[in-house]
Amino acid sequence: MATGFMMIQDRYPIPSPIIHRSLDTKVGGSGVQAERSEERATHHQQPARLLVVDDENGPRQALRMLLKEEYNVQMACGVDSALAILEFEPIDVIITDIRMPHRSGLELLREVKQRFPDIQVIILTGYGQLESAMEAIECGAFAYIEKPFDSSVMLDKVRASVEKRRQEQNRRALEYLAVEANRFETLGHLVSGSLHDLGTPLSVIGTNLEMLMSNPCRPDLMKRLESMRSQVKHCNDLVRTTLNFVRRAPEMMTELNLNAVAESCIEVARPFLMGHQVQVEIEMDPALALCNGDIVMVRQAVLNLIYNAAQAMQDQETPRTLRVRTWNGEDGVRLAVEDTGPGVPAETRERIFEALFTTKGKHGTGLGLAVVKNVMQRHGGEVYLAEPEGRGASFVLRFVKAAGG
Repeated sequence: MATGFMMIQDRYPIPSPIIHRSLDTKVGGSGVQAERSEERATHHQQPARLLVVDDENGPRQALRMLLKEEYNVQMACGVDSALAILEFEPIDVIITDIRMPHRSGLELLREVKQRFPDIQVIILTGYGQLESAMEAIECGAFAYIEKPFDSSVMLDKVRASVEKRRQEQNRRALEYLAVEANRFETLGHLVSGSLHDLGTPLSVIGTNLEMLMSNPCRPDLMKRLESMRSQVKHCNDLVRTTLNFVRRAPEMMTELNLNAVAESCIEVARPFLMGHQVQVEIEMDPALALCNGDIVMVRQAVLNLIYNAAQAMQDQETPRTLRVRTWNGEDGVRLAVEDTGPGVPAETRERIFEALFTTKGKHGTGLGLAVVKNVMQRHGGEVYLAEPEGRGASFVLRFVKAAGG
C-alpha cells in the first residue's frame, strides 16, 4: 500500500536498564570535579533536575555533594515527601533507596512510572537481592546500583539517564509537532472538499440573484428568496463542519460512537474520494459499544486512513473500493479501513509506522500512519495492519470500551 507515515525516532540509542555492582565508595575527588567542570563548560543547557530520596540524611548529603556541581539536586526523606515534590516541581531523574520505612523505593518507582512515565529512576540499595533488582527493572527502573557505589559509575548512570529523559522529551515534542502538522494536512483536504461542495449552493444563489436583478417584481420572489436563504444555510453548515473537524480543546475525552465518527469522516472525505474514483462500502455494527476518545483526534486518525487508502489505489484501474466497517471485539471496539489497492509489500510491513518512512517519495508528507499510531497510543488502543480478504490492505483501530459499554 503506497502510503505516507511518520513516527519520531530517537537520534541516539537509549541505554538499556542495567544491574551494576560497584567496587568501592569514592564520593567526590578532584579528578571527578575537574571532569564535571570541563563538561559543564561545553554544555550551555539548563542543568537537569534530580531528586534524591533516602530516609537517612548521610547518604542524601553524600549524593548531593557528588551531583550538585553538575545538576540541580533536591532531596526527600521518604516516598510521600518525594511525591509531594513531584506535584509541584519538574524532575528529570530520581535516585531512590529501595529500603525505607513505611513505603519502599519500589512503591515510589511504580507510582512514578504510572503518573510521570518519562522520569527516569535509579534504584540504590545496600541489599544485594537479585529478586529486588529484577523487579525494579520490570517496573521500568533505568538502573539498579548497589551500595557502596563508585562515584564515577554513579555519575555515568545519572548522565545516561538524563540523556534518555531528554531524548524522551524531544520525541514527545516532535510527535506533538507531527500531529499538529498533520492537522494542517487534514485541513487542506477538508478545505478542498468544502470548496468543492460550496460550488453548488453558490451557483444556485448566483442564478437566483441574476433572475431577481433582471426582474425584481417576479411573482415567485419569495420562493427565490427562500431558496437563497436555504443555500446560505448550507454554506454556513459546510464551513462549520470544516471548523469543527480541526478545532481542538485540550484532551477533551468524551464517549464516542465509532459508527457516527466513521460516517461523518466518509461524508467529509466524499469529494476527495469522488475525485479518486473510489467507491465506498460501509458495514457498521448497529450494536457497537461506545468508547472514550478525543473526537477531533479520532476523526483525524480515521480521515488519515481514508485518504491513505484512496491514494494507494490512484494508479490502478478500477475497481477502486474503500470499505469501512466496525465491530465489537472481546478486548475493545474496532474500526477497519480497507482498500483494494496493491497492499503493503512484505519487505516494508515491519516499517510502516517508522519515523519518516514513506513509499510516496517527494509526494509523501510522512505524517499519516505515524500520527494514527500516536493518536491510538494516547487513547490506550492500537493500530495494526491486518490480513485483508483478497487484495489490498486493512488497517484496524482498536479502542478501549467505555465504562459500562
